Amino acid sequence: MTETPRQRARIETEAQITAIGNRMIDESGVDGLSLRAIARELGVVSSAVYRYVKSRDELLTILIRDAFIQIADAVDDALAGERGVGTLAVTMLAWSRRYPNRWALIYGTPIAGYEAPREKTVVPGTRIMVTLAALVAESTTSAEAAARNSATSGGPQAQRRPGDGERRGPEAALQPLREGLEELGLDYDDNIIMETITIWVAVIGLISGLRFGQFGPGFDHVEDELMSGVVGRLGA
Repeated sequence: MTETPRQRARIETEAQITAIGNRMIDESGVDGLSLRAIARELGVVSSAVYRYVKSRDELLTILIRDAFIQIADAVDDALAGERGVGTLAVTMLAWSRRYPNRWALIYGTPIAGYEAPREKTVVPGTRIMVTLAALVAESTTSAEAAARNSATSGGPQAQRRPGDGERRGPEAALQPLREGLEELGLDYDDNIIMETITIWVAVIGLISGLRFGQFGPGFDHVEDELMSGVVGRLGA
């Protein structure tokens, strides 16, 4: 269906608001967000902005969704060229380097007094983890097939991937995660869920440690190598 001129104008204005909000985040973090400043930049009175964004919390939700979508799109684009956990991790790292304040917005300290609405943030916010789970499942299937082929041919058994049994978690602890994946139309066994969590925590933890200066200075030129080493040690 073709949009009316009024609908197109609204879409364009909403895109402008998102772009301005992202720039404010990039320059000053969450504290720099201001609907009044956005109105001034758009050249409208403050009350006019509220026709598009009802509150600062709604603006935060828009920007959080946009950040999740941007980083997930970057990962998907990279995986189209080379599919693997290492590609996913290094792409997330590169995005965090380019947009450190947007990384802090979605993976940093929770914003006081703000709670992201699940219906608007869960799907974009879980896209990369869903992709990671698929990569882990593919890798596990390939490793199992290689092990079967090796056993059939009489060769040495393939090395077990970390997580092929020893990382199985208690069923009760995994149930909320399993339900979350099922809500997204995915059904994985406990080993894949646990390995996905292990890799996810390592990747997010390393990137956040680097972005928030937890390791101190001196890592600027070795971040990619450090990430590749961490992913390699996980057997991913």
